[in-house]
Amino acid sequence: MNSAFAVRDDAIPFNPVRDVQRLTLPPKKTSILTPEQIAGIRELMSHWQEIRKRGGPRADYRALIDGMDIMLGTSARIGECLALRRRDVDMTTNPPTLSINGTNVDHRGKGTSRKDSPKRTRQIRRVALPAMAATAVRRRLALAASGPDALLFPTRTGALFSVHNYERLLRSFIDENREALLKLEVEVDEYSTHIYRRTVATLIERNAGITLASRLLGHANEQITRASYVVSQQQVDPVTVDILDAVFGN
Repeated sequence: MNSAFAVRDDAIPFNPVRDVQRLTLPPKKTSILTPEQIAGIRELMSHWQEIRKRGGPRADYRALIDGMDIMLGTSARIGECLALRRRDVDMTTNPPTLSINGTNVDHRGKGTSRKDSPKRTRQIRRVALPAMAATAVRRRLALAASGPDALLFPTRTGALFSVHNYERLLRSFIDENREALLKLEVEVDEYSTHIYRRTVATLIERNAGITLASRLLGHANEQITRASYVVSQQQVDPVTVDILDAVFGN
């Protein structure tokens, strides 16, 4: 029974729903990367990679750059990016395309497995690759083993690259380049792989609208895209001046 009707019919003395307070949600993250910042980050990653290769344990430092470029070019989540195989890309088309159809899932104490769908099954999609993402995919293909199921981001032993290890590698880069990132005016405390997806969503929404941004991200509901990923501009489009002048006159 609707609580308002219950009060009206004297079934309950007052409406308990009326006095329930909304849950306090964490503040929405609002930082995105500009093209200039992305270029600067790529340069820092390349330099950091060369330093790291000269000492310490070996790791696929190039994966930081390639992963960033693919995530920025496709809107893929980190798990979806690390799950890519040879069979998922088609470099013969113009532009090349990439199928987002799986994701790597970390299991506490049990390693990593590939789930044969993205976060949601309905989010399977094929995305055209912009130039920087296509270049990154070509680099990964050159490094990958043969066979359609060869991973584009394998570990040194050919196993699945875990999301945890990729994010740990990214955190190491951020920690060791914090001052340089701050000089680029990057919001370091909000810098994770999520910033790539948020950047893509915002840029596409601003240039082509929320519908295309939502489709690129694989969302069934445009409200999810706007509420969780798109960063609204503070500057209102000055076209409002033309509209209001036309209505009210000079």
